[in-house]
Amino acid sequence: MKKFMDSAWSMRLLALICALVLFAYVNSLKSTHNSSALTNGTSNTTLTSNRKVTINAPLELNVNSTKYFVTGYPENIKVKIEGPAALVTTTANTQNFKVYANLSNLSAGRHSVKVQVDGLNKELSYELSQKYIHVNIQPRRTATYKVKADFNKANLASGYEAGSIRLGTSSVKVTGAVSEVSKVAKVVAVVNTEKNLRKSVNQQAMIEALDANGQTLNVVLTPSTTSVYIPVSQATATKDVAVDLKASGKTTADTSYSFSTDTKSVTVTGTKSALEKISSLPVDVDVTDVKSSTTKSVKLSIDGEDGLSAVSPKSIKVKITVKGNDQSETR
Repeated sequence: MKKFMDSAWSMRLLALICALVLFAYVNSLKSTHNSSALTNGTSNTTLTSNRKVTINAPLELNVNSTKYFVTGYPENIKVKIEGPAALVTTTANTQNFKVYANLSNLSAGRHSVKVQVDGLNKELSYELSQKYIHVNIQPRRTATYKVKADFNKANLASGYEAGSIRLGTSSVKVTGAVSEVSKVAKVVAVVNTEKNLRKSVNQQAMIEALDANGQTLNVVLTPSTTSVYIPVSQATATKDVAVDLKASGKTTADTSYSFSTDTKSVTVTGTKSALEKISSLPVDVDVTDVKSSTTKSVKLSIDGEDGLSAVSPKSIKVKITVKGNDQSETR
């Protein structure tokens, strides 16, 4: 062995073996590094992959709103953006850009205006669903109008009626183009009611400005809603009826009474169905301790008369004539 180790050829062989082992080690490290680089490259590709998304963005107008009123434009514009996935996601969530049309240098009239985008990251590309909008710029006008409640009276149940309606606001400001505001025929608070309505209504109602044909106008109302109270009760009416005078109180067996009054009729108030059933109003005349003919004031009452709510006058004068069995009249 010693001779072998001392041999020059043996040293050369040992050096060759060491070189082969070192080469194999270095090559394995390189393969590992390439594999890692490939993995990182795939990850980077994933991180930088593109994404598309469509955002419904509000359209802003650059215009002198104290002088002009603009109509005809859409409230929103669809924006399709594309770019790095993470950036697209952030933009979609925050919507930290604006879509606008510049009208500041335009006069009154109809115009076609380019839609622009501001604040969008330069790494993103975009496409608008509408590149131009058509607008009508008109001088601005504000006027004040009274508000009336508008509801379908046909929804009232049979025999019911609506009383005096109370609104939370009596008037509103109507703002819009001069041409639109000049068309306002009435301003109404629209009240939706159920059919066969028997109870009072208390709700918030939308306010609308209508033209002569009942069409809603494109104007801004301030306020745009109001509270509405509609009292609903059984329908009432009045009717003139005769009085039916009857004796009441303590009487004696040998005494009879007759009555007369200068009041030929009285006016009763009540539901229509109750009034249809009544032709005269019963009036009780108290003859207790009445021993001779006399005239007294008698109060009228509707107590016990179902459906009646009032009577006028409140009292009448009644002449009481006393008659006995053995005499025609005691004076």
